[in-house]
Amino acid sequence: MDRFRRAAWAALPLLLPLLATGPASAAPSTPSPSPSLTYGGLASVRPGDTLTIDARSGEASYGDTLHASVFMATGRLRMRDPLLTTTVTIACDARPGTQPVIRRGAGDVGPDEHPFRWARVRVLPVDENARRACRDKVKRLPAPDLEERWAPGDTWPQSEWDVRTFRAGSRVTLTDNDDEGADGHISLTSRAFADRPVLRGARAVLTATATLKCAAAPGLYVVYRHDAGQSGPDRPWARLRVAPAASGRSCSTDQAAAGSAGTSRAPVVAWTAGGVFLATAAGTLLFRRARNRRLGDQGARGRSAV
Repeated sequence: MDRFRRAAWAALPLLLPLLATGPASAAPSTPSPSPSLTYGGLASVRPGDTLTIDARSGEASYGDTLHASVFMATGRLRMRDPLLTTTVTIACDARPGTQPVIRRGAGDVGPDEHPFRWARVRVLPVDENARRACRDKVKRLPAPDLEERWAPGDTWPQSEWDVRTFRAGSRVTLTDNDDEGADGHISLTSRAFADRPVLRGARAVLTATATLKCAAAPGLYVVYRHDAGQSGPDRPWARLRVAPAASGRSCSTDQAAAGSAGTSRAPVVAWTAGGVFLATAAGTLLFRRARNRRLGDQGARGRSAV
């Protein structure tokens, strides 16, 4: 018994650190997943949480807004095919309790026009230390991601942030569904374009084809629109992401764009060349006539002398 007691006392210093840290330290803690909310659901959140809200087709429309008194800002639904998605942050001063999430249509003007109770959030109680930590956390939150992902079969662009990826040197089609009657009145520019396409169409749908520069570096580019007779700078209209040109294939769209410009100058060159030819021919004819006249005068004087 004494031997056992002495062994226990000897092992006690080794056991104390484990007893102090507790069983939770035996395995590394994993961060809790970000809460999410769907139509008709109830999400449990804490101040400072980032809440993801997803809606399927028929549950909301693109551009609808979702608001609750505990949100730091209103969330606007964006397309992330096949869902409409937005993210909101729970305010640090949000008090415990259940609050409704209100949906309003994208075209609603007044704050009380057609509000709809879409879902609910339950704010869990936290202490003051957690609220102070929340304030530090929200200061470090990244800017919201504005890029949208539409179905591949949809025409591009569906919105200003409908970002599609195209290879450098390729030709892309742009479609406008909102400017009926503006045939030939809207031109498009971008640092990624080798040309300046013009939207054309006799009906509601206007289209244009642009050629991407072979030398366009990979990255995100803005497409600007210019309306005939507009005042002020061109406004962003679409965005695209350029990927490197396909490996093993020569890229010649820049030369093709230059060639098309050269073709437009061909009539000018032809007329210029024709004018030079006519001027040269006329000068030669006048020179021959003057020479023949001088020769004739000399012959006449010779005969009179004889």
